[in-house]
Amino acid sequence: MEAEPTTSRANRRLAGLLREAQWGPEALARRINSALVARGSTRRVHAKTPYRWVSDGAVPHGDIPELVVEVLSAKLRSDLMFEDVWGVIAPRSHPAMPANHAMELPWDSNGLLSLVGGPVPTRRTVIGVTGAALTAPAWAALHQPTPDLIAATGDGGPVTPPLLDMIDTVVAHAQKLDDQQGGAARGFVSDQFTAVARLLRRASYNAEAGRRLAAALAQLAQTAGFMAFDANEDGLAQRWYLTALRAAHAARDPGLAASILALMSNQAADQGHALDALQLASAAQESAAKTPPAVRSLVAARSTLAHAVAGDLTSFFHTRENTLALLDTAADAPLPPWASYIDRVELDAITGRGLVVLAEQVPIQRPALLRQAQRLLDARAHTSPTDSPQRSALRHGAWLSLAHNAAGDLDLAVSTARLALGRLPAVSSTRSVALLHRLHDELAPAATRSPAVRDILRELRELPQTPHAH
Repeated sequence: MEAEPTTSRANRRLAGLLREAQWGPEALARRINSALVARGSTRRVHAKTPYRWVSDGAVPHGDIPELVVEVLSAKLRSDLMFEDVWGVIAPRSHPAMPANHAMELPWDSNGLLSLVGGPVPTRRTVIGVTGAALTAPAWAALHQPTPDLIAATGDGGPVTPPLLDMIDTVVAHAQKLDDQQGGAARGFVSDQFTAVARLLRRASYNAEAGRRLAAALAQLAQTAGFMAFDANEDGLAQRWYLTALRAAHAARDPGLAASILALMSNQAADQGHALDALQLASAAQESAAKTPPAVRSLVAARSTLAHAVAGDLTSFFHTRENTLALLDTAADAPLPPWASYIDRVELDAITGRGLVVLAEQVPIQRPALLRQAQRLLDARAHTSPTDSPQRSALRHGAWLSLAHNAAGDLDLAVSTARLALGRLPAVSSTRSVALLHRLHDELAPAATRSPAVRDILRELRELPQTPHAH
């Protein structure tokens, strides 16, 4: 046991935490290095370096200070803050990190546990990635062996069937909040993810319970990812999706993995990254190959957006036909709880959104494509204000208004925009508001000849400005 530090600069907080953990500085160095290895980092901390942190009060550079907080929190089963360890407030500005930062981990149980062992990076700027950084994990998820998740120590208590049932209920409610309100409950979903991740790391469970915990973790991360995407936080959404993909792989749930991959494809399509969107859509369809027909129909519908941004009419309509054929055979097939929202209205709306994009890509077919888009978007855009899902109704209502305007029907564009605006008090959807700002700009040229357009433009100008995606 090292001597009590006596200099005025000594870090007495760190010294006290090491005593509580029954670690010397060299043991701390070993734990940090183990965590660095698990994260695929080549950096190492010398065995004697933590002595200087204690005696001189030195704070290391880079991400090591946060890693020290993480390993001590795990050892002491306490959610320590940066100031609890270092005696100073964490730097306000963290360097931006790519969405796949420190995710070069093996696709086994240790890799998953390392990935979910640290804090969710909600306070850092997360930069979106493209190309192989995004698509390689998608293909790896399909071809890596699935691990068995069995607790090694079980020092956090047992995971019982009633606890698993309660977690499933929380997951379902989180998804319902997303469907009804959009991103308003992002903090709550992140907190639930952290709680389930803590159980996965510390509790006692068998292989079946481990898979259920991983499935819950995947669904919470998928929900948080869509909420981040809807809030124009594209980098953070990608990180959530990549984390969800890891958890779905560990849960041995190819349908859930397919849903996550399809959402990743939709995000890439929304950003105009057609090649990434097509790759991710192909991976999603491969993952869904043996899942219930309704799941495959959802994946097919989402895949139409990739073909739309690529301007591929033939593939778009082939995938649409596949969506409908699968949906026709899905009536009596059991669905996983996370897929309970799948129905003809929602899948039509997704395809209708793609048709608006496709009309922009293929001008020669524009009138016919817009007519089809209006027909497919109409039911979801006119969802009752008391029914679910309100966020989808808002978003697709904005797309329908854009379609009406592009088709030259100003009256319908205005009435549909006003219907969408009426949903905003109950729904938090930054991306939908951005669509309404776009609608303002596209309606503006007609203001001189239409009082109704001038009125809706005034309402649209009162909307808050939306942050740019990052």
